[in-house]
Amino acid sequence: MDDFVIMTDSSSNLTPDLVQDAELEVIPFHCLSHHGEMICYDPETPFDGHAFYDSLRQDGPVKTSAINAHQFTQAFEPLLQKGKDILYIAMSSGISSTCAVAMQTAKDLLKKYPDRMIRVVDTLGASFGEGIFALKAAVMRRARQSLRSVAEWIEDNKRRMCQFFTVDDLMFLHKGGRLSGITARFGSIANIKPLLKGDSEGKIVTCGKVIGRKKSLQALADLFDRHAEQESDEIVAIAHGDCEEDALYLAGLLKRKRSLKDVLIRCYEPGTGCHVGPGAVALFFFSPVPCK
Repeated sequence: MDDFVIMTDSSSNLTPDLVQDAELEVIPFHCLSHHGEMICYDPETPFDGHAFYDSLRQDGPVKTSAINAHQFTQAFEPLLQKGKDILYIAMSSGISSTCAVAMQTAKDLLKKYPDRMIRVVDTLGASFGEGIFALKAAVMRRARQSLRSVAEWIEDNKRRMCQFFTVDDLMFLHKGGRLSGITARFGSIANIKPLLKGDSEGKIVTCGKVIGRKKSLQALADLFDRHAEQESDEIVAIAHGDCEEDALYLAGLLKRKRSLKDVLIRCYEPGTGCHVGPGAVALFFFSPVPCK
């Protein structure tokens, strides 16, 4: 019943320690910069976030590519051959074609392995907006819940995942195709700090603006106070673009508002980090109702 593999992609922002503890599999994105190709998740090589974001500061945005059908086939098929079923927890279809490619690859492979199951779930999220669901799925699998029930829980709850963030420079999102040029330009004026979110279609939209860095972090904390469940054991997480001090400051603000056991804090992994840029801070948490 619980003998299935949980897979996600490197956009989930799960570091090797989290992946190992939860017994997950990760398919990596790749980045292409002035220094060559970089794999976005390698359990054998620790990610040097400071060096990566320093490179972005100096050289500008890098390119990423969606995971292709060949890569998915290489990841999925050996497991199917071993008699394993697969739950693939995917990055938002609103910002990447990866989920669609995974679905098509699964459909094609199941013609060859009709007795197996591959379920692809579009989380409508990225970073911890995706990764938290992978961690939750691992907990449910350990509780001997079936692949179907885990996938259905994610489908039923994915719009409760609030994903709010602020960036230092919107041009990274614009150049990566994640945001319009007009929106990007207003955010580069007069120390205006935009507030952004993942919407109900998994796309990135602006939801406000403030003047100054500290006010942008306070605004994220205020959004948490407005939307978060009053009492919950669910994970609260923060991703940051080489600005851990700001992430810790935000975590401190959250803990003043709620009795939180802990806040999961990690540097943005490179595949998503190259789009949000240095200085990005993102907050992920569950709301009792769909997060609007």
